[in-house]
Amino acid sequence: MGGRPDLLEQSLRSIQEKWQFAQVAAINDFADPRCDDVFKSIYPNGLLLSDGIKRGHHGAIDRLYAGIQTPYIFHTEDDWIFPEEISFGKIKKFLDANQKVTSYCLRNPAEFLQETERNKISAESAQDVDYYNLSHVHPEWYGYSFNPHLIKIEKIRDIGDFVQFKKERHVSVHMKKHGHFVAYATQSLCTHIGEGVSMANPNANKKKSKIRVWLRQQLNRIKAFVSKA
Repeated sequence: MGGRPDLLEQSLRSIQEKWQFAQVAAINDFADPRCDDVFKSIYPNGLLLSDGIKRGHHGAIDRLYAGIQTPYIFHTEDDWIFPEEISFGKIKKFLDANQKVTSYCLRNPAEFLQETERNKISAESAQDVDYYNLSHVHPEWYGYSFNPHLIKIEKIRDIGDFVQFKKERHVSVHMKKHGHFVAYATQSLCTHIGEGVSMANPNANKKKSKIRVWLRQQLNRIKAFVSKA
């Protein structure tokens, strides 16, 4: 977390209003005291790692996870809110019974997959949990994801240090090589509120948002032209 205290507050309050966890931990990798204040105001007894050292995303994850003592981790970031109820108990039993499942991701793939990719999804069910398996959608992705998810701590220990992987994609490839996959929710259990809001350069957000809008408009025009051809 860091650089977006307003989003962080929305995210933490959406969690704190619904659930009580045995341990709540966060790492501030941007040396941003505003985010420290937000976290401490909502979780005064939480574990806050904020030493001014910028470790990079994977290094920060390693530092954070090293102090986790619970058997499961509910991983999220500072730009997600959780308006829906989540059956954590049921998901824990699902993860316990399915060793090849990396984690249970709270996103619905319909939010990010292209229409042509959706026919490669496998709808599956186990331990009274419905989920989507995206193993055949892409050769590299969907073996691991940093999107909001529930994962067993032993799975994290099996992966090892995240700094050994350059990008999230490489973690995913590693997990897929071992036959693992992420189970995705069949209905979205989280909402992304950080679109176009950069942590590193907040002043670039408006410009990037305008560029994204323009690109979407051009893409939609191309799609419309192709569909009429």
